This record gives sequence, C-alpha cells and structure tokens, in this order.
Amino acid sequence: MQRTTISFLRWIVPLSLFWGFAFPLTKIIAYSASPMIISAFRVGIAAIFFLALGKGLSVGKKQFVNGLLNFAFFLILINLGIGLSPNPGLVAVMIYTQPIFVLIIERLLGYKITPKGIIGVVLGVIGVISSATLSFDIGLVFGLLAGILWAVGTIYYSRNLANENIAKLNAFMALTSVPIVLAFTPIDYYFKFSLVTLSLILLLAIIAQILGFYFWFNGVRELGTVYASTGSLLVPVMAYVTSFAVLGVIPTLFQIIGSVITLFGVYLTITSRS
Repeated sequence: MQRTTISFLRWIVPLSLFWGFAFPLTKIIAYSASPMIISAFRVGIAAIFFLALGKGLSVGKKQFVNGLLNFAFFLILINLGIGLSPNPGLVAVMIYTQPIFVLIIERLLGYKITPKGIIGVVLGVIGVISSATLSFDIGLVFGLLAGILWAVGTIYYSRNLANENIAKLNAFMALTSVPIVLAFTPIDYYFKFSLVTLSLILLLAIIAQILGFYFWFNGVRELGTVYASTGSLLVPVMAYVTSFAVLGVIPTLFQIIGSVITLFGVYLTITSRS
C-alpha cells in the first residue's frame, strides 16, 4: 500500500498538473493555430527532445503499434472531436471514460481487482461525466473513441513494452507519428504566426507531450493499467483548477460536485490495492 501511494504521488499527481494545465493552455493557443497544427508541433518537438535525451530509438513493430495507439491516432481522434463538437470541453470529458474500458478489457484478460477498486473506478468516471451537462453531437463520439483507443494503447504498452527505455520509446513513437498527424493538418487549417504563439506551443509540447507522457508511462509501469488510469481522472479535476487560475473560469456547482465524486472514487481504487 505504501509503495502504491509513493508511486501515485511520484507519477500521477505531477501528471495531473501537467495535463490539467494543458487544457487552458491549448484553448489560448487555439485562437492562433488549429488543433491539428498544435498536435503536429507537439509530436515534432517531443521527437526532437526524446531523441536527444535517449540518444537513440527503441525500434520495432510493437513500438510502432504503440505509437499509433497512444500518439498518432489518439491525437487525431481528439482533434476531430474538438473540430466537430460545439463544446470541446465535453470531448475532453469523454476521453476520461478511459478507465472504464481499461477495467473491462483487463477483466476479460483475467486481471483481478477488488470490489472496492471497481466501485472506485466507476465512481471516478461518473464524477467526471457528471461534471458536465452532456448533449449528444458527433464530436463526442470521436472523444469516446479516443478514450477507448487510449485504453487499448495503455494495456498494449503495459503488456508488451513496459521494460523498454521510455525516452527511446517516446522518441520512436513521436517520430513515426509526425507524418501521420501532418497528413491531417489540412482539416480546419489555420495558423497565425507570432513569437508568442510559438513560445506557447513549445511550452505546451514540454508540459503535455514530453513531461506528460514520460510521467504517464512510468505511472503505468509502476502502478499497472487500472490504477494509473484511475489516477488519470485527476486530470479533468485539475483542469478546472488551472482554468480558473489561468482563464478566470469559475467552476460550476456540477463541476465541483463531480470533482468531489471523482476524488473519492480515485481514493477508493488506490487504497484498494494491497
């Protein structure tokens, strides 16, 4: 239990800060650059950074598949959802149904988790979804598909590549994702060049793509798929906090109640691990 808590504090709590801050930062950048352009910059900058850090690549078919699941297709689905939905925030909420799909897939594969842990996962996802007033549009479908894809990618990494050098693995995944993401940049293309925009994109790439995924893969490695995925539910909660701090957006009553439910659910799941 103590080891789980230490791993959670070491990897998942900082992760929630990085990815939570990425939401208001992306909204600011989106006034000057389309979502696909932002994604292309993210993976491109990450490729350069991790290539320099790892001084090489972790190359192979499994690494390529992992990159498609966790980087290229995941980012494409998110941005298609944002582009097709009048409310991008709800698309982000749908992505964080991911822990439910991780739980379902892992149970089908024989993974054991206590009833307390299952209840925690369900409560956490309910808290995230209830923090927003859902209304159907096609963009939400893409957000949901991104959540399912992320679940598959998380389990694929855990079962096939958890022992790989994370810097070299991220370098290869980002490098192979760049041309795929670039192929989709004509969708809703716009880009207003300025040094401020480039600086913010660089900051976003460092926070969301470099630090975020470095901490994410380490968290999955140490905590396992179910517990790390449940911990990721802290990201929407932190997004409300950082949106208030950066943009002055005051959380609604539903968002506050949903966040409390999410925090309780995460607590139940993490403390259920012996």
